[in-house]
Amino acid sequence: MSYKIISADSHMCEPPNLWVERIDRRFRERAPRVVKDPNGQKGSFFVCENLPPFRVSGAFAAGRSFDKAFMEAGLENAIPGGWDPAARVKDMEQDGIVAEVLYTTCAFVLFWLDDAELQEACFCVYNDWLAEFCRYDPRRFAGLGLISLFDIEKGRKELERCKKLGLRGAMIWASPPETQPYSSRQYDAFWATAQELEMPLSLHLVTGRSKESQQDEADVAELYVRMVIRPNEIQRSFLTLVFSGVLERFPRLKIVSAEGDIAWVPHLLERADKYFRRFKQGYGVSLSLKPSEYFRRQVYATFIDDPLGLKTYHHTGSAENFMWSTDYPHQASTFPHTQEVFARMFQDIPEADKRKIVHDNAAKLYGFAV
Repeated sequence: MSYKIISADSHMCEPPNLWVERIDRRFRERAPRVVKDPNGQKGSFFVCENLPPFRVSGAFAAGRSFDKAFMEAGLENAIPGGWDPAARVKDMEQDGIVAEVLYTTCAFVLFWLDDAELQEACFCVYNDWLAEFCRYDPRRFAGLGLISLFDIEKGRKELERCKKLGLRGAMIWASPPETQPYSSRQYDAFWATAQELEMPLSLHLVTGRSKESQQDEADVAELYVRMVIRPNEIQRSFLTLVFSGVLERFPRLKIVSAEGDIAWVPHLLERADKYFRRFKQGYGVSLSLKPSEYFRRQVYATFIDDPLGLKTYHHTGSAENFMWSTDYPHQASTFPHTQEVFARMFQDIPEADKRKIVHDNAAKLYGFAV
């Protein structure tokens, strides 16, 4: 039996010349682009400024084996649904997906840029292109814009522009620069705008400002370490938003932990509640809720393949904060066997929770018609 699924974290496959062709002329020579075999590395890589080259083959490889031959292949292996909305809809129908929340792929690494103006220009190009893609079928697509927060007021205005373009949420740094912590009151106008516009803010793996985010293949052992511990950036940002009072001051602000799995959630909330309870009087912390209560009220987490998470999610109190994704068109994607994978993975999950995790929660958060 086919099940109605909303993928809460699918991805775009940006055309290789998107920024070269569209970015403001003053940045044309510095525009991000896809190149072949940079610095002797075999394969196609997304490059920009002095950032580590980002291998693209695995990012657009749904249904393919991630072996050495494929790693060295170019975008000729990419499935067209990544940038062609008509092809995308066909793939969704084949896979039993009724709607998707759309994240970037290549532009993840642009969150690592240090040049604020270049980052703003790159994000503007992507947001315009994504909005065009989503207009093909707004009933199926919820696009998430990219927001640069070096200049927070500019970021706030871009968030307003994304809303007018028809985008349904936005991505910000998974972890901000140390000089601009999320605990700072300078973000308050931005949080207020996101709350007012009902634009959920996503913290996705690979978009943080710490080294853990960077996908650098120069040291393979270190690359593995970073892939394993990356969710820590998002967990830290969530705790900062709680203990600095951001979620207290903005009770309708919605935050999404994207692609960081969910098994960590019960344990982190238990520890957060424990230390809040022990020390709140001594330090005079004036929060009206426990950390776990802020999470249940305002935070969501997506996952792809997390068997332990599906065994423990109920320890948070409900299934309302979790959303499944197919990760299309990335190599980790369940496409084109999503219905089979879903049936196997969720076979022991209560029907009401199953519906929430694979459909209802995303529909409510992003405004899809149920």
